[in-house]
Amino acid sequence: MEGLFLIELLEEYIDGCIVLDESDQIIFADRKIKPLCTREVIYGNSLSSVIDIDLKSLKKDGETLHTIRDKVYEVKLKLCQSEENEYQIIIFNSMVDFCNDSVRLYCLEEIIDNIYEGVIISDHNGRLVLYNKSQEELEGLKAKNILRKYLWDAYGYNNPELSEHREVFNSGKPIFNAYKAHAFTNGEAKYLSYSTYPIYKNGKTIAVYTVSKNETSLRNLLHETIDLKRQLFSNDSSQSERPINRNGTKYTFDNIKSESKKMKGLIKEAQNVALMQTNVLIVGETGTGKELFAQSIHNFGQNQNEPFIAINCAAIPENLLESTLFGTVKGSYTGAVDRIGLFEAAKKGTLFLDEVNSLPITLQTKLLRAVEEKLIRKIGGLNTIPVNCRLICATNKNPAELIERNILREDFYYRIAGAIIQIPPLRERDKDIIYLSYYFINKHKKLLGKKIEFLVNELQQTLIKYQWPGNIRELEHTIQSAMIKADGKQLGVEHLPDFFIDSLVQQDDLSSRTNSTQSLPKMLNTFEARILRKSLLKNNWHLTKTSKELGIIRQSLDYRMKKLDITKPE
Repeated sequence: MEGLFLIELLEEYIDGCIVLDESDQIIFADRKIKPLCTREVIYGNSLSSVIDIDLKSLKKDGETLHTIRDKVYEVKLKLCQSEENEYQIIIFNSMVDFCNDSVRLYCLEEIIDNIYEGVIISDHNGRLVLYNKSQEELEGLKAKNILRKYLWDAYGYNNPELSEHREVFNSGKPIFNAYKAHAFTNGEAKYLSYSTYPIYKNGKTIAVYTVSKNETSLRNLLHETIDLKRQLFSNDSSQSERPINRNGTKYTFDNIKSESKKMKGLIKEAQNVALMQTNVLIVGETGTGKELFAQSIHNFGQNQNEPFIAINCAAIPENLLESTLFGTVKGSYTGAVDRIGLFEAAKKGTLFLDEVNSLPITLQTKLLRAVEEKLIRKIGGLNTIPVNCRLICATNKNPAELIERNILREDFYYRIAGAIIQIPPLRERDKDIIYLSYYFINKHKKLLGKKIEFLVNELQQTLIKYQWPGNIRELEHTIQSAMIKADGKQLGVEHLPDFFIDSLVQQDDLSSRTNSTQSLPKMLNTFEARILRKSLLKNNWHLTKTSKELGIIRQSLDYRMKKLDITKPE
């Protein structure tokens, strides 16, 4: 009874068992062994007579893998000895059949769902068919909510033409090392570094997949390193101010001064972009520091020792732009000589195109090949030349408006905007207005021979109130001009230059002006109020000085201020 029980128990956990005696003859075979056998089991026969296995190939007290009747088994040979006899027990356990398509598919899906990198697959129609757990964490989306949806619906594009997967599917050309945000969680863009590839079968594209890098740990370590580096530089002012001339730049991220939370976040984003080789588009108003960001990105990247070549597209005549960018071949036109263009001059470094929206549409078309295929052809040349530089472009206009007005080609925009850095204007950074004012005071006071230490409160409020259309560049010029007029340790409204006061008065007039056509009396009142405000600002709201400058008595000034509702700002 015990022997039968043990055999029943053994059969629950194995897929077959054969026992041989000391003469290698079968003395027992369980009932589950039959599917493995090529012939009927007859006690007294050898192992090889019933199963396609050579006994000599088995390891004693070990295990080997054997394919038996198109199925893989793990075969274990155990040696047992009683008081009288020696036995060989051979145990068979089936392995997973990886030749089975369903098993392989299951295993691959399990692997993809548990790897550290994000993976997306879309089918020939552009529907999401795979979205793994890492991609969920990277983008903040849930696979159950977007699987089987079209990509442009899942990401809210509402336009198939904006889908990079469809672009890769139609062109068959992969996208390497892009850095862009496709998903937005609570209004926050989720920027990822990724590459997208087509999948071919029988010469046809059947699907597209994207692999996104999970850089969380690297990014955190990078930020810690950057913070330590900044602390080191902040303790060595001579180091932080030292220009970098060997590659054509003079700025790094350490030169970007800000107390704004938004700007500090933007700096970190730009540092992440710098580590990629993707093209970058910097968008910001005049004077926000677009080239400063461009140089900083270059100096933070892997190719920081390569050249940084900058060109203002609006400053070069249209007929010279193409030859400037691509170069010329001798004899291609009258006076032409062999000359390399800026794409070649940049080598493996960075080519910075400022005011890229000034490029003519025809030249944007020619630039597409250089950007997309990394190939150029000189003016008058026959051969194509490979180029390896990163392209950073800048514009002070909204790209969407430029595209709508046919100033910027949509396909060109998508090629240069692998990553977008949007610099906020100074008027949206109240803390920076005062912080930068003190920075510029400390920067210029030694050169100007001044001992200015602080800004009076009234001047601070005036600076914050102003809209700063020229942004940081205008702020520096304003502070520098005010310092020239000041003598003591403080800077006040009375030191502001006339051009700033004129701009401030015009700003006030513009904000108070109604849309309706003004009558003559209203126009005269507006003109009179502008003159009064300008004089009051110039004299720091000192009524006696203002009345003398205007050639009227103090009582008349009081009356006019009440009539025109002019009050001193708090």
